[in-house]
Amino acid sequence: MRKVIFAGSVAAALLTAAAATPGIALVAGSPASSQGPKPSAGQRITTLNVVNVSCATCAPIVKAALSRIRGVIDVSVEERAGASATARVAHDPRLVTPSALAAAVTEAGFPTSVAQ
Repeated sequence: MRKVIFAGSVAAALLTAAAATPGIALVAGSPASSQGPKPSAGQRITTLNVVNVSCATCAPIVKAALSRIRGVIDVSVEERAGASATARVAHDPRLVTPSALAAAVTEAGFPTSVAQ
């Protein structure tokens, strides 16, 4: 069994913040999240490829990192085989760019790229 300790890290702070933030459920891969966000007028959906998603707390940390960004409206994170995940983010393109979304997740400890 592999243990991952996030004490004192950015990831631990994000997980703590996620647990205390109304509207963020710490459940990875729920049926609602697998459908992904639906865009409204003026919104864009960006898909991110996230790596190193290897434990039960990883997907909620990714979701929390994205949810805290100004302009992000909705986030879903779907874990895939091989310690990776796909994050789908509904956002206002006037307030946040796809590269800024990827940078925020990378800064949280999960190397991320914008899907093509």
